[in-house]
Amino acid sequence: MNKSAPLNTSATPTEHDIAQQIETLRADLAHLTATITEEMSDGIETAGRKIGQTGRDAQATATNAVLGHPLTAIGIAAGIGLLLGLVARKG
Repeated sequence: MNKSAPLNTSATPTEHDIAQQIETLRADLAHLTATITEEMSDGIETAGRKIGQTGRDAQATATNAVLGHPLTAIGIAAGIGLLLGLVARKG
């Protein structure tokens, strides 16, 4: 009733077919690696620009605060200097 179908030997891949598939996979992997590398590079570059801009913004804010309130800035600097001096003396 249930006959087994004979094996079709032409359906089995040859060495050449397997080698060709491996080469295709290698090419795909190389392309994927290049794409990922490019995306990471772009992301790192964008993050670097944002960090640089944040640093410049913080510097401008601090400069404006010191220029707007010079006596307060001197008082804060003196207080920090005193605290660092006390810590260094005890250490």
